[in-house]
Amino acid sequence: TIKPSHDRFDFYDTFRKAALIYYDYKCQKSEFSPFYSYKPQYSQMTPEQKKYYFYWRDEVRHKRYLKTDYSYIYLYAYEILNLPEKIGKTEGLNLLCEVWSAYRGELPRIDNSFALWVQDYCLVYELDCPFDKIKNFLFDIINVSAFKEFYLSDMDRGGNGAAAMIAYLSDYDWRRGKYAGGENAEMYRMHIECAMQRIFAYLLNDEDVSRSETTKITKTAFAGSLCTHTVKCILEIEYSSIADSPKLRASVTAALKYTENKLRACLGVKSRLAIKDLPDILRRIIDKYFEAEFERLKKERERANAPEYERLYDAPETKATFADAIEIEKASWKMTAKLVEGTEDFEEENSYNSTVNENSYNKLEKSDINEKTAETNGNAASATEFDTYGLTNVEIGFLRAIYENNNAEAVRIAKENGMLGASIAEKINEAFADNFGDVILEENELFGFSIIDDYDEEIATWLCKIPK
Repeated sequence: TIKPSHDRFDFYDTFRKAALIYYDYKCQKSEFSPFYSYKPQYSQMTPEQKKYYFYWRDEVRHKRYLKTDYSYIYLYAYEILNLPEKIGKTEGLNLLCEVWSAYRGELPRIDNSFALWVQDYCLVYELDCPFDKIKNFLFDIINVSAFKEFYLSDMDRGGNGAAAMIAYLSDYDWRRGKYAGGENAEMYRMHIECAMQRIFAYLLNDEDVSRSETTKITKTAFAGSLCTHTVKCILEIEYSSIADSPKLRASVTAALKYTENKLRACLGVKSRLAIKDLPDILRRIIDKYFEAEFERLKKERERANAPEYERLYDAPETKATFADAIEIEKASWKMTAKLVEGTEDFEEENSYNSTVNENSYNKLEKSDINEKTAETNGNAASATEFDTYGLTNVEIGFLRAIYENNNAEAVRIAKENGMLGASIAEKINEAFADNFGDVILEENELFGFSIIDDYDEEIATWLCKIPK
């Protein structure tokens, strides 16, 4: 609720009048002149400072960000806040965010003021939070904002909200981790936000989490700024906070550390963060996200660490089929016929080779189809007598090896059938999730799997019904 301020005394009325006069004022290029004031106004500036301010302001309006001081930036913000009839509300929000983004690295203390003023500007003028403008430093905003909940409504839009929620609910700052910087920084950010996005999606659908009590606060808009009575107002805000639950904070912190441990494993780092109070369901959500990442990153790491000469032997990736190969060979024979004047012997050999190769291709295609048909029929027959949940013999053999703690056998089965262990495990988990009601395999090492302890007995009974 927005209420007008009862304070009608306007100490800064002369500033507003001057701001209206100076709004379109410009100066030619001027040398930088330092300027400091607790509440900067035009009347406090020397002629040199005024010249530089109006020159600098014109450059900023054209998105050219020259050297400046805190006081110049604050004076520029005061103009935006106090001249709504000159600057439209959408334009004003964009200008605040742009100057904030441009100078916060050089002048970091503006975070504290702009996080408050941008939030109040949106609430007063009923604007959405400008996530696209501030998404690159959303994590920092949450840390300095007194009303953090305003910046959290992006959760339904994707990854931006995850960064804010991590800062809001976690007691661990992953960005300060030993392995999170340098060349790993972008990989860390992407995978941590994507994995934690899934965690938050699950938690926010939990009634015990979302059913939090509402809190009410009353505050003066644009606190700490030079604010005239034309924009002075009181904000009464009612909102829900989920940050007060120690159990929730512990779970989010543990999930974040577990996610980082997964990334460390992908990078081949042996050290791990200590994990406690991580619910099994959150562990499984993160495991599922990283299943594919482990194998891909392992291959990339092995390739990066391999001697340079070994890379020369790598087969190029291709989607070519046997039919493509036959067409390429036919084209090569035609080219050969053009380069070498054809003879009867050559034409007969060409015709013979094409016929032989095409017949071989057809036999190979038919053989492959027959083999797959036989395998499918075999599975269907066994499924009539035993409920295999639609798993193939390869997948059942892989599961049996995991149950017997024979990881080497599981690796052999996957390798001989040209499959990844993670892919087989995913198919098994999907089949059991559909028919049994839950996944049954979890990763216990970098590339190993094990039966979830709660289902060990049920899996033993299920495997006994299926002949080896």
